[in-house]
Amino acid sequence: MGPQAQQNGIFLSATLHGAIVALALLWSFAASINTKPPSRILELVAGEGNNYGATVAPALGTPGGVKLTVPAQPAPKPETVKPEPAPVTPAEPQPPPQPKAPPMTKQQPAPATPAPPTKAADTAPNFAKSIRRKLIAADSRAKAAVAKERAAEAKAAAAAAKVQHIDAEGIAKGVVGGSAANKDGGAGGRALESTAGSAMERYDAMLIDRLRRALEAEKPPGLSDALIATVVFNIGADGSLTNIRITKRSGSAEFDAAVRAAFRRVGAVGPRPDHRSETDVELDFRAKEQDGG
Repeated sequence: MGPQAQQNGIFLSATLHGAIVALALLWSFAASINTKPPSRILELVAGEGNNYGATVAPALGTPGGVKLTVPAQPAPKPETVKPEPAPVTPAEPQPPPQPKAPPMTKQQPAPATPAPPTKAADTAPNFAKSIRRKLIAADSRAKAAVAKERAAEAKAAAAAAKVQHIDAEGIAKGVVGGSAANKDGGAGGRALESTAGSAMERYDAMLIDRLRRALEAEKPPGLSDALIATVVFNIGADGSLTNIRITKRSGSAEFDAAVRAAFRRVGAVGPRPDHRSETDVELDFRAKEQDGG
């Protein structure tokens, strides 16, 4: 092989290597443009709203409400039931003792034996009935006192709860235990505090959470947990979801229809923090999502 042929081979090899490197760079650039939302779901703060940037959940109450701490209500005292005493049966009245007859003599006839008195037995008071009536009356008074005490405790607890929810500093869509510093609402999560992730990551997490909740509402019962559908869609700078198409069907027409309905239900989740639109965002939907993402 002559010098010219060797030079041509080296040039061709360099050209091929350069083309491969250029293709790799182009692929990386395209992937960086169309980055799909993270599969890891970040913990969002509780409370209604689309405030994905919130790090603390809003407190439940009213703006400018009175700041107070309502002490925990004591547990109601258990009712003490006194055992009912056994009714006392009065003893049978005994007849009065009979006088002894004097010794009989031949000259004196024996006196006639008088009949036992019955009037005392007939007029003796019924002690059992009297005691029973007193026990019934005492039991009724005890039950009435317990019912009155419980009603007073329930009224006090209701008043305390009303004061806590209406007069406390916060917002109407807040949660108990939240912070009065948050006046803009929560992000629909479960945490009272959360600082993980960037603004864009938290926005994506909120979007995925909204879509999956909507899917749960639209999904018919009885479907297999193994179903997976892949969706590609566009996100506008205003958060609108458009050009939705299923690129990989789940195999269940009902599940695929539920996925489309979930996008229609969400519609939009508010402006993106980067104020940019994004096309061809890819997201997998599972009939049964794994915990944490």
